[in-house]
Amino acid sequence: MKNDLIDLFRWVTKVDIKNMAGNVVTTLYIKLVGDVDYDNAQKLGLLASRRLRKKLKDNNSVEYQAAFLDIDDTNRENVILGILFAEITNFRDAAVADLADTVFETNVPEEAETLEEKEKKQESEENLIKERTDKLRTKMEEKSNKRREELITKSDEDLRNIFIESTINYKCIEEFGTVFREYCVFAGTYTDESLTIRAFSNFDEFRNSSTNLKKQLTDAYLKLELTGEQLKN
Repeated sequence: MKNDLIDLFRWVTKVDIKNMAGNVVTTLYIKLVGDVDYDNAQKLGLLASRRLRKKLKDNNSVEYQAAFLDIDDTNRENVILGILFAEITNFRDAAVADLADTVFETNVPEEAETLEEKEKKQESEENLIKERTDKLRTKMEEKSNKRREELITKSDEDLRNIFIESTINYKCIEEFGTVFREYCVFAGTYTDESLTIRAFSNFDEFRNSSTNLKKQLTDAYLKLELTGEQLKN
């Protein structure tokens, strides 16, 4: 029973909600959502993305006008920069795939015992993170530069179409991610430590709550999610 409780609270965190003055106004509890809520988050995220994509493809929509009103007055270099920015997710995913078989190793035993060993382990882990980050950044830059060379050869009309398409994809990815994450936070937030009473009666109530509250809950959930991934690995 004790081990079950320990495992449970690896996936749960208490959050002291503070007002803008920094004073604690209430305490909530967040857990990582299960499969059912995860699936619901995906469905809602896809629905939101689909709706936004439809609006962005409509030349007469407010969303299209806001995103592309000035495109015909934008010079080629800025259009190319806009495309590269919108495609940054593609560069990252491709870079991660390229580095999938790369082995990063630390120089100390996994089980550090003495203080000096722990210091070396910490330093080695920090160096490992930096090495991964540097290699990932280099790969992304290589792919971005290659894409720029391709874009320079395109006609103005082709660049315009590529800009619109890549911007729509970028905005829809953002929309999916926002709704997906917000639903996970909504579904995982409770008012009681036993996790029986949800803090919000429905998703709309959460979405319409204050930015300050949502940020604190989202930050807590992301930290919990990261810890969960570390434990899985």
